[in-house]
Amino acid sequence: MKLRDKNALHFFLIAAAFIVMFTPDIVGCATATTPAVPLAPGYINSADQTMGQILSGARGFYSTVQCETQGLNWSQATNLCVADPNITTPLVLSTTTKAVFNDFGVSLNATNQVYLAYHAGTATQAAAQAAVTALQAKQNALPIVSGVTQ
Repeated sequence: MKLRDKNALHFFLIAAAFIVMFTPDIVGCATATTPAVPLAPGYINSADQTMGQILSGARGFYSTVQCETQGLNWSQATNLCVADPNITTPLVLSTTTKAVFNDFGVSLNATNQVYLAYHAGTATQAAAQAAVTALQAKQNALPIVSGVTQ
């Protein structure tokens, strides 16, 4: 075999290997996919689950602030305000902050009603998502961060 033929064969083998390595579908290899995360029990789809988790977090935040204004801590286990030796003084909300926080609470209750209607099939996903998005915006605008008013 001449050097020229060996170089051509070498080039051909490298090109073939390159094609096989970077185009697995040609040789029948399946494309790797990430498996879908299973839904938690009780949710109808991923949007339902995501909105439910957001509302649960918002409710926990609201309850925590309410408890801290009483010098207590919110217990997720009991869904009650409980004594906490780490909280030595109640959180004091200014009149303005209290009004905004109360508005957030009213919006939380209204959003929960829309979400429950969606979950039951009597409201659209778009309506529930719009309500949850508006609630998130209100929560993000609150001048309360980790028990400290701004």
